[in-house]
Amino acid sequence: MEMYLLVVEDSPTQLEQLAYILESEGYRVKTAVNGAQGLEVVKEEKPALVITDILMPEMDGYDLCKTLKNTHETKDIPVMLLTNLSDPHDVIKGLQSGADNFLTKPYNKDFLLSRIRYILVNQEIRLNSPVSNMGMEIVFGGKKYFINSDKIQIIDLLLSTYENAIQKNGELAEANQQLLRMHRELAKKNHELEKLNREKNKFLSMAAHDLRNPIGAILSFGLILQEEGKKKLSEDEQEFVKIIVKSSDFVLQLLNELLDISVIESGEVNLKTMEIEFTTLVQNNISLNRVLADKKDIELVYESNLEEFEISIDPVKIEQVLNNLISNAIKFSFPNTTIKVFVKKGINELLFGVKDTGQGIPATEINKLFIPFEKLSVKSTAGEKSTGLGLVIVKKIMEAHKGRVEVDSQQGKGSTFTCTLPL
Repeated sequence: MEMYLLVVEDSPTQLEQLAYILESEGYRVKTAVNGAQGLEVVKEEKPALVITDILMPEMDGYDLCKTLKNTHETKDIPVMLLTNLSDPHDVIKGLQSGADNFLTKPYNKDFLLSRIRYILVNQEIRLNSPVSNMGMEIVFGGKKYFINSDKIQIIDLLLSTYENAIQKNGELAEANQQLLRMHRELAKKNHELEKLNREKNKFLSMAAHDLRNPIGAILSFGLILQEEGKKKLSEDEQEFVKIIVKSSDFVLQLLNELLDISVIESGEVNLKTMEIEFTTLVQNNISLNRVLADKKDIELVYESNLEEFEISIDPVKIEQVLNNLISNAIKFSFPNTTIKVFVKKGINELLFGVKDTGQGIPATEINKLFIPFEKLSVKSTAGEKSTGLGLVIVKKIMEAHKGRVEVDSQQGKGSTFTCTLPL
């Protein structure tokens, strides 16, 4: 009967995979899921080679190998240890157990088959060679080991370990080359993306600029028509004019913010900084936004422990930050609530921001706040529209000032947006 190969492996997936590889090459294969079961298979029929995993329940690969090598009828069966282990002590344990070969996982199919052919071809040479069973004691890593393998076994095992190391080193070198190629390709793609992004920003800027004038004209005429129409137009006609004004105002806001984003992302944000008394700037901004708050019966409150504070900033850009934060708070707050605008001095930084008692933001959506055009599940309380760009602009402006913006929000309790400026 044709000799067979015995595969001992406790992982069903790896067992099936290895058996398939060997059977595809024409080998007859038998399998076992641990060392004890493997010994039972060997008793029924002697294999040409045992390929065994090391870490297994009931009886591991070392004990299986040791048992085979210490039994007269099975001591000439070559044993290949197949394992994830890579510590030098594992090689010593392999020598102690009398193993003939060592291969680490994951293995290369061709390398595995080459190693099996080598073992089988050399089996006859080994059987006809004089055997020296003189043991030796060695010290490795501070521990004593007794090796009872014959010289050919020792040479085979050490050669297989060395060859395995060379194979792994070659695989690492190839993986490193692939990483280098991917890095170069990634750098090339990044360069292309940067170029496309610049072209996109240029197009957005041109389109927004060209559209802003006609939309501004529509808004202006709509406002005039709205005022004049109070006496001359029916209620339905006045509602149509109101929609025109509201829609054109939103589109104009969107175009202005697209222009801001285009400029910011192009890296052309030129801050026109000057020494400003900060508390006055904030209070003036609150006064401008109070009209919007009054429409929803929302109270805007100013809180600060500073009477005056001089700081070097771009006042126009910081007012833009305040406008965005306050208008957002008004949009997402219910009528008859209070919004606090605060200013306070921290350690080496000035803090300012807006705190509302509105709907709050779900924790899972906080990370979407500063992504352009992202829509959240939270809706405005009076149907106000949002471009999805306001907070993106806030973040970019604060970063241009070497500052930052932070969010603290609880669903159903409200949100606090805090901006910091370094001193």
